[in-house]
Amino acid sequence: MSKYCPECRQANEDSRIFCSCCGAALDANVRLVQDLEKVSKINPKETPAPPKKADDGDFDDIPRTSKPDKKMNVIPWIVLGVLVIAAAVGFFLLR
Repeated sequence: MSKYCPECRQANEDSRIFCSCCGAALDANVRLVQDLEKVSKINPKETPAPPKKADDGDFDDIPRTSKPDKKMNVIPWIVLGVLVIAAAVGFFLLR
């Protein structure tokens, strides 16, 4: 039994994937893949490639597990302010 080429109708051996005469794909799955590749080359907007990320060595691409707590940054300033006020009050009382 032999495979017949869908393009040139040449008889080929069963083990062949491509036609020995014209080079066309004999397997239906290979033809489907080739057709899809042709369509993607014709209409590149329909099948966009994923954007490439530049690897600059930093860790910007690692997602954060939680957002930093903004209130924690205020506490040292409040403590510093209370200490300054206490020092000023103590200075004026001991004078």
